[in-house]
Amino acid sequence: MAGFFDGLFSGGKYEKELQDLKKKAAHDPKNFHLLVRIGDLLEKIGKRAEALEVYRKASKKYAQKGFLVQAIAVNKVVLRLDPTQSKIHDQLADLYAKREMVREETLERERSNLVAEEEAAPVIPPIPLFCDLKKDELSRVIEKIQAKQYSRGAFICQEGDPGDSILIISRGKVEIFRQPAGGERISLNVLQEGDFFGEFAFFSNSRRQATVEPLEDTEILEIKKKDLQEIIEEFPSVSDVLLKFYKDRVLDNLLVTSTLFQSFTPQERKNLLDKFTLKEFPAEATVLEEGSPGDSLYIIKKGEVEVFTTDAQGATLVLARLQEGDFFGEISLLTGKPRTASVKVLQPVELMRLAKNDFDQIIHNHLEVLKILEDSLQLRLEG
Repeated sequence: MAGFFDGLFSGGKYEKELQDLKKKAAHDPKNFHLLVRIGDLLEKIGKRAEALEVYRKASKKYAQKGFLVQAIAVNKVVLRLDPTQSKIHDQLADLYAKREMVREETLERERSNLVAEEEAAPVIPPIPLFCDLKKDELSRVIEKIQAKQYSRGAFICQEGDPGDSILIISRGKVEIFRQPAGGERISLNVLQEGDFFGEFAFFSNSRRQATVEPLEDTEILEIKKKDLQEIIEEFPSVSDVLLKFYKDRVLDNLLVTSTLFQSFTPQERKNLLDKFTLKEFPAEATVLEEGSPGDSLYIIKKGEVEVFTTDAQGATLVLARLQEGDFFGEISLLTGKPRTASVKVLQPVELMRLAKNDFDQIIHNHLEVLKILEDSLQLRLEG
């Protein structure tokens, strides 16, 4: 009997909360998260059909306004409640594709001064990765995405975990930190709704370099590497989209933190990124040979290489081992002389190559890069 009354009173409590949420939603129709909360309450009190209707409405509104990450998260709830909704991903991809078309048309009209500045509606920036996918590709990616819930204090991933997925925050806030053995916790960043993380380890095929902890109840969308590989088999052009995502998210970050390119503006970095091309080499392959012309600079996207030279007696002298994020080949570009060392692949590598012509143009426009390279070369010679 006590259980009956507990359920009765809690039901009344939920009903009152539901009515309050509906009033808030009526007064704030652009707050789509209120619709999601209404759906959550309807599901909790057993009104499954009504909950589904509200969730579908929230997903559609999110997608129409360009909030694809949130729309995907709501779609996952719809599918959990009704697995027969198999076409929901196609519908969402179609809605987002139409939204992107409207966004591009709006930007074009603004560029052509066809829309007065005071009349121009705020344009939501494109979502990395998703905005470059075709409709069918996007639908398949949405299908493969997994939605996961984390409470405050429960680690999403930890330093040293395999980096086999890209993660996106659909709701909540997280802290990224490192904690050296026996040392104090070092906070690196705080991310919130719409932010991506985990892409460096994903593309470099390495382990996580930091721990991610929710600062509040948080929902994460996760894209597994094996699922993306399956999608690429079906849609090969997705590999080009991933390469662009890598350039925009990982390589750009490497350029920002590199002493060589710190003086570049965001647009200058973007122009530079477009000039890099992807090259792949198997283990034991030779990337550069000592004495060959210096026609390019390389940044390691994934894998490991060994830099070595050969002395007069033919003995090998190892100079360095380089990994993800390191660059090589710049000395010959700077001096105009043949390569001073050879580079051999230790593990299969993916390299981002910058050709000499493009490098020379950078030096012409950014003399400070030349000075940095000259100082670096002098230090190596003195060493």
